[in-house]
Amino acid sequence: MTQRHVPRSGEPRTTPRVEETRAPLMWSQEPYWYQYHLPLPVVDSAKIQFTVRVPGKGVPESAVVPAVRELMHRHEALRTVYPTGQDGIPFQSVLERFENPVPFRREGNEPEDVDAVFHALFGPPMVQSVDLPLRVGFTVENNRAKTLVLLLNHISADGVSLPVMRADLERYLGLPPSADAPPSTPERDTASLQPAALAREQHSGSWDARNGSALRHCEDVLSSAPAAQFPRFRFIAGSHAEVGSHYLRTCLHSSRLLLALQRMRRESRSSVSSALSATFSIAVAALSGNPRTVFKTNFSNRFRGFERSVGCFFQEALVSVHPRGDATIAELMAETENRTLVGARRARYSYLHFRDLKARVEARRGHSIRLGTVVNFSSRFEKELRKTAGPARPTEIEELECLWRDEYADLSLRSFPRGGEAVLDLIAHRTVVERPRIRSMLTGMEQFLIALADEPELARATVAEVVERFALPVAQYPEGWVHIDHSWVNTAKLATLIRTVEGVEAASVGVEERPTGERVLIARLVGRPSAEPEVRHRVLGALREEVDLVCPHEFSWLDGSSPLPASAAAAEQPTTTESRTSASAASAADRRGADSRTTGRRAADRALAEAVSAAIAGAPVDLDLSYAQQGGTAVLAPAVVQRLALRGFSGPNPDDLLGPWPLRAVADLCVAHREDRDR
Repeated sequence: MTQRHVPRSGEPRTTPRVEETRAPLMWSQEPYWYQYHLPLPVVDSAKIQFTVRVPGKGVPESAVVPAVRELMHRHEALRTVYPTGQDGIPFQSVLERFENPVPFRREGNEPEDVDAVFHALFGPPMVQSVDLPLRVGFTVENNRAKTLVLLLNHISADGVSLPVMRADLERYLGLPPSADAPPSTPERDTASLQPAALAREQHSGSWDARNGSALRHCEDVLSSAPAAQFPRFRFIAGSHAEVGSHYLRTCLHSSRLLLALQRMRRESRSSVSSALSATFSIAVAALSGNPRTVFKTNFSNRFRGFERSVGCFFQEALVSVHPRGDATIAELMAETENRTLVGARRARYSYLHFRDLKARVEARRGHSIRLGTVVNFSSRFEKELRKTAGPARPTEIEELECLWRDEYADLSLRSFPRGGEAVLDLIAHRTVVERPRIRSMLTGMEQFLIALADEPELARATVAEVVERFALPVAQYPEGWVHIDHSWVNTAKLATLIRTVEGVEAASVGVEERPTGERVLIARLVGRPSAEPEVRHRVLGALREEVDLVCPHEFSWLDGSSPLPASAAAAEQPTTTESRTSASAASAADRRGADSRTTGRRAADRALAEAVSAAIAGAPVDLDLSYAQQGGTAVLAPAVVQRLALRGFSGPNPDDLLGPWPLRAVADLCVAHREDRDR
């Protein structure tokens, strides 16, 4: 791999470099810089694989590295690193001089040999600030390279970059161009623009209006998004050692589905992308129980002059659709197409500004917003659907390995053509859906789309009728759950949590409808009203892990002689000895925690306040307010975490800072470094 230097934990720093060109980050690079600082098993970058199979006898091993070096010289993004300055602001550093990547070679050219090369390249962490964003390996037969595998830092390249790289690499290796590779000529190469040039333009002020318009769209979506599309999502603690243990990946391969999509396109009844996205939104609404579906989808944002450029140009668009049970399929498809087009037009924005906006909306709504649903539709469909239909084959479903190390997605669907089939590639978090229900979901989606192509009148059916006819998995919530503010809330758990606060003798949570028609989540409590701030803090702090909770809109305090409403008390109070014991133990543990704060948490409070103060221009910090409420920003959140580490504490991450909870809840996450504890 490339030679690297790993900076010590501490203040943001930049390794001095010679012969480099500096530029800000592109808006599309910002999420990968930010996500790099979020918790993973190891500090690592998002990576994508690029494979080139060499025809015939292969090429000499000695030709691989020179060809890759030519590729890196041609495309600045492949020799760019992403440090953070002393001020905490990231930038891209384009290196004019760099070491050749050291290739990994493997004898043999079977599929398991190619997989072995990929895993060897994938395993070691890729440090954004110092590691080149490209690793190379190849399989070998008779001293000739047969299959090249390149591993790319996603901050430097997107999927649209791969055909461009393929065409150039084939030219440098002296290979004939692939059938699907874009034409590559020196004249077109010299006209290509580089990511650094676009970044400077985005930060020049000329794109401010576009950024503002896109963020207003994002705010509209966030204001009506569910707190969590899947409120039963749970972080899987302690399983990080096993890569891919968080997710299930299932692929459905269907030639009949591709034939159905060809008929849809030919008859122009609806766009194929809208049909697939609408079908997925129906399945998600049924599986989650949320009648509103918010998903992220990617757009390449390839502007004029960037068609032959390599870089990470795509951005996520937010799309919100409402597959109500009584809506017709035709209505839903029209809504999906319209909202997807709006999302695409508004998919050019600063991610770091978006992250600040999200924090403000969360503070206003009183809960965090988990955006973990993703749908992507391959542009290759357009070419594939124009071909002559092939024979129908039996549908196959296979289970594959998923190497995702994070837990930032709930459900992700990719759809693309391959070998005369349409593929539905679904990755699901283990706490969201079980394997048998994944199969039912994919099969139901396939059968619905095939039926829609065969039965035009099906467009007049309602969403509820489609869910029932095609046996899509449906969510069921027990008593004690309510749907309010576009979110499912576990009021029984919320009431139990509130009762752990000292000064609260009894509590229930329910929904009340006002004469105006407004529905509010109200907590009725018996105890000391002076405990209300602590109740709010306790609930807001719990939102980090409990996505099925929100902060009550109102609190109603009753004296001990005014019992809770019978219906609410019956529904919300613990009904078993075990639950009563659990609540009592939690209350006792909380009192012990409060005593511990008095004696042992002051250092963490002080360290966090000092780290945050440095990020908000030295202003005083109130631990009872959130980071965002005091002017804290996403771009400086990683620097706060690093400054906290300098002061002897680890634990919080940038997302912890940007949530709607008070900073005191973040301080509770702080753990003194072992050397500090041992002193």
